[in-house]
Amino acid sequence: MVASEASPTRLSLVVEDNGPGLPPEARAEVLKRGARLDESEPGSGLGLSIVDELARAYGGDLTLSDSTMGGLKVTLELPRAEG
Repeated sequence: MVASEASPTRLSLVVEDNGPGLPPEARAEVLKRGARLDESEPGSGLGLSIVDELARAYGGDLTLSDSTMGGLKVTLELPRAEG
């Protein structure tokens, strides 16, 4: 996990893994509430959809892409707090 300043007005948090990844055509699906691609493991399918909703509520973005480690890369960008 890496946190950095994406710009003077935005912060970025990047999480990457070396798992099986997620095909580009499935990425929009996993952001839907309750959607799960792997039914063999326990879970509710809420995690990524909640993060996506919160990011958008605060003027941010959640992006799913390919990791350089072979798995999935999740990038969360949020506006910096003024202060």
